[in-house]
Amino acid sequence: SSQQGSEACSTELARSCLCSSSPRPQGSSAMSIELEHAIGCNVNFKNICHFHPNGKSYVKAVGGVAIVGDLQDPHEQVFLHGHDDFITCLAVSHYGKLCATGQQGDNADVIVWNLDSSQQQWRFQEQDHGIDCLCFSFDDRYLYCCGDIVDQRIFVYDLVQGLIIAWATLHPKPTISVASGGFVRDIKRRDTHEYQFAACGGKHLALWHLDTHNGELTSQQVGNSGKQIREFSCVAFASDFEHLFAGTTTGDVAVVLLKNRTVQTFVHVCSAGVTTLVVPPATQGLSRIVVGGGDGTTTVLSAASPVDMREERQVQLDSSVVCMSRSGDGSECLAVTSQGTAFRLRTKDLSFRVHNQVSAGALYDVAYLAGSSDLFLTCCGDGLVTMWDANDYSARVRCATKPRSHPISVCATQDIVIAGCNDGRLTCFDSEKGKDLWHIDNAHKGGATSVKLPQNQRFVMSGGAEGELRVWELKTREMVSHLKEHLGRVSEVQLFPNDQYAISCSRDRCLLTWDLRQQKRLTSHRERHGGINCLAVETNQTTVYTAGQEKTLTYWDLRMAEPTSTFTMEEEIQSICLSPNNRFLATAGTGLAVKVWDLSMNKVVSTGTGHSRTIKKLAFSSDGRQLVSAGLDHAALVWNLYEDK
Repeated sequence: SSQQGSEACSTELARSCLCSSSPRPQGSSAMSIELEHAIGCNVNFKNICHFHPNGKSYVKAVGGVAIVGDLQDPHEQVFLHGHDDFITCLAVSHYGKLCATGQQGDNADVIVWNLDSSQQQWRFQEQDHGIDCLCFSFDDRYLYCCGDIVDQRIFVYDLVQGLIIAWATLHPKPTISVASGGFVRDIKRRDTHEYQFAACGGKHLALWHLDTHNGELTSQQVGNSGKQIREFSCVAFASDFEHLFAGTTTGDVAVVLLKNRTVQTFVHVCSAGVTTLVVPPATQGLSRIVVGGGDGTTTVLSAASPVDMREERQVQLDSSVVCMSRSGDGSECLAVTSQGTAFRLRTKDLSFRVHNQVSAGALYDVAYLAGSSDLFLTCCGDGLVTMWDANDYSARVRCATKPRSHPISVCATQDIVIAGCNDGRLTCFDSEKGKDLWHIDNAHKGGATSVKLPQNQRFVMSGGAEGELRVWELKTREMVSHLKEHLGRVSEVQLFPNDQYAISCSRDRCLLTWDLRQQKRLTSHRERHGGINCLAVETNQTTVYTAGQEKTLTYWDLRMAEPTSTFTMEEEIQSICLSPNNRFLATAGTGLAVKVWDLSMNKVVSTGTGHSRTIKKLAFSSDGRQLVSAGLDHAALVWNLYEDK
């Protein structure tokens, strides 16, 4: 009897919806997907974004991908694929020919890239668990690689032959910053044949000497002339290699005389610790240091002698500076903050401008503005809903949610943005300026997991973590409908074009359709074993696609009780999305790849790789020419779609 009731409700839904239905386009066409742009940066790690010495490009890491970008043209990016987890450190050679990247995870490999050919030159697989820092020798002949506190080893690689030249036990433990410093000098300050580099971590500073003739690597402890005890965070050599500068967690810069390996003085710079140091070339007899602080300040210190360093100028950026590098001629610095903003600063006067902005946390949802092919939104774990402009990939609007919460679902029109947060709040923002217009506290206990706006823009429908569906009138913000049949988290809700009917899926394995006017369920379909993570509805309004925990892709006809087709997947799909012409279906999830299916052939016709963590959401542009994927690797990837009919 329940099956008969479901079929009767399906007939009612079909009669109401099919009056404007259109058949699926027939015939097949080839589709290819190509990565156009990556929005993101691994700001949770140090030394992850660098000026290229040519002064025209930058190199940064987004998830597990290294990117070479043009400073002037946001559409010009080269993608270096080779890692399967977060890139934790990145170094660019002094002459700009090579780039080295290290990652965390089971495959803690170090890859050396040839930037001229954008190909791997060497891949070193000696270390385990993670790489904390990298640096090239001053002549780019050798690469120093420091493992994390679990690996506890330092390796030096010969970049001409691709061989290990020396290795040793890590010191200090952990080592969080390294810098190369020319050759070791004898008592008369003449260069020897040994290379030197500095390392810091905890309360220790060390100078490493590399004897390439004998393959020996030895460390020398840096002493303290007084009783001051500091914890060190970053290091950099003076341009003449006679002094070493070390930033501390108390906001000081320690000045070390290399002749006797002793700290000479401490210069106070900022609060919240020194996070990064850059040494421009000396000008007019003055030594200078650019210091990035945990309080968001960038400071220039200068003096005729390094031991007499004093503050020359200071500016305030939007948040803690996590990474800073200089251009080849030292006239500019590229600074990246913990909020994901990249600034270009002139070292002469510290005048600065914003280069770009990215999301600084995991991404949970992505959606285009209704009817738009240029503007899309992302929900980020840093607490921001950001509207991106696909014309130049700039952050047009950034909307901040309530402190200690973050958005997990979003929808928008040309006028308003509605965000559902993990604390259950619904917040409405102005689409033009990001102003907070209103909010509904405790709209859903445990989080507002899905939100949708109808075409008439009179209400918003939301789904919650405890299985409830609610309809809110926009004018009064009152709840006008409460639908509770799901027994688990609502994964996704969608509205039919007439705004009267809705469809929802849940982790309780159910796919339900609803009459919002009558406030009743129309149909019920159920997966056999696992919860449903996502759904997509064709324009004929009866064909529905779902995917979820069963690792299957399921085709449904709402007029039939059982699935029409089921395909076994090799991953748990987190999101599916139909192209506007209904020819193609995009899928993504734990497999870290975006796959495009040709529905006329029921097979994958193109695959795009670039993410290094689970992909949470997909969205097609209204013209079907682009697809955006958002993942837990802090990256929003924009894909171009090419269809050959």
